[in-house]
Amino acid sequence: MNQAIITLIILAVMVVLFVTSIVPLGLVSMAGAILLGCLGIIGKGDVFSAFSGSTIVLLGAMMIVGQALFHTGLADIMAKGIVKVTGTSENGIMIASILVGLILSSICSGVGVVAMMLPIVIAMSMQAKVSVSRQLIPMSFAASIGCNLTLVGAASNVSVAGLIEDMDIKFLSFFELGKVGLPLCVLFLIYFLTIGKKLLTPGDSSDPEYLAEYTKRENGGKFDPVKGGICLVILVALLIAMAVANSEWPMYFVAAIGCVLLIGSGCISEKEAMRAIDWPTLFIVGGMSAVSKAMASSGAGDMIANAVVRILGEHPNKMVFLFFVLLVTMILTNLMMNTSTVVLVTPLFVPVAVSLGINPVAIGVAICVAASAPFLTPVGSGTNTLIIKPGNLGFRDFFVPGIGLSLVVLVGSLFLIPIFWAL
Repeated sequence: MNQAIITLIILAVMVVLFVTSIVPLGLVSMAGAILLGCLGIIGKGDVFSAFSGSTIVLLGAMMIVGQALFHTGLADIMAKGIVKVTGTSENGIMIASILVGLILSSICSGVGVVAMMLPIVIAMSMQAKVSVSRQLIPMSFAASIGCNLTLVGAASNVSVAGLIEDMDIKFLSFFELGKVGLPLCVLFLIYFLTIGKKLLTPGDSSDPEYLAEYTKRENGGKFDPVKGGICLVILVALLIAMAVANSEWPMYFVAAIGCVLLIGSGCISEKEAMRAIDWPTLFIVGGMSAVSKAMASSGAGDMIANAVVRILGEHPNKMVFLFFVLLVTMILTNLMMNTSTVVLVTPLFVPVAVSLGINPVAIGVAICVAASAPFLTPVGSGTNTLIIKPGNLGFRDFFVPGIGLSLVVLVGSLFLIPIFWAL
């Protein structure tokens, strides 16, 4: 049996384990990479090479930066400031929760954003006597789609960038993803203030006793004006530096400097910084980076490219291929975490795009956007899972408004991506 077939068999088993989640995802990624090393399909040094690479550094650093926003109470102040502007009507609360979700998730973990916003949105909804459960879905979805405003908005974006750059293809700068992300966020807000609002489950399914107990929990840190001010200055400087990053001062290096300054200034302690890092995510990315190398070196990637050519033809319509990438990625991200999705599909679709003469950067953007659309199931993302209990929500509550939003993202991406990145 040749190496390409062996690699594809190992990848297929990994996909099943990813989707079923019967084994921890980080363990699956590393076990697959180690097995490929044992079989000689990749060098043993390649199994762990990603852990000394820029992608892992950038991921870990931005997790720490995001946590510092919560720890200093700065994120909470930002959220309450927006609420004062939008008001506490049903539309006002919805606009506030969506805007906060979109803005904060552009630089923070979406799960962290939802965890911080939950007690605020619940309390506002209860005081205004509007449905709690109807407010949670837009907030959760906003924390997912908002990560498309910047390249570091989600671990999945950074993973796509790292995997594509490993293929010697120049990807995006810090704000470039926002060319598509910002219009999609505007469409998102319009959707939920019109059609989406009507598709939310009528009434309020939440449990008042549970909510009363839940809102007693304090999410995020108590605001410290001094540390909050320092954190804000460092954050602004970091965003500016990352926006103009170049080969001499790359984003991962700038992010690492920001972490050192945040820890050194006391905005977040060393122990809290270590807790902020989602280690399973790093292992998933590190392991799948090795699998990606095996796909290239074994010829498995070429086999898949040839199969796509047989299905779509030697000269497929570029828009059809873009649609195919968006649809497949969007389906997968509703079954397993977005990072797992992108590390599976990026090594498959990007080489195929290159072989077909399609702009690989455009395909990378499509993967980023589609992976941030887990709107169909309660388990599509940690942001969705967090609101199930507080809102007493079921599958229908996510799927009905989610299917419409998925179509908005799909059609919007098909229109926007070719405008900024010619296919």
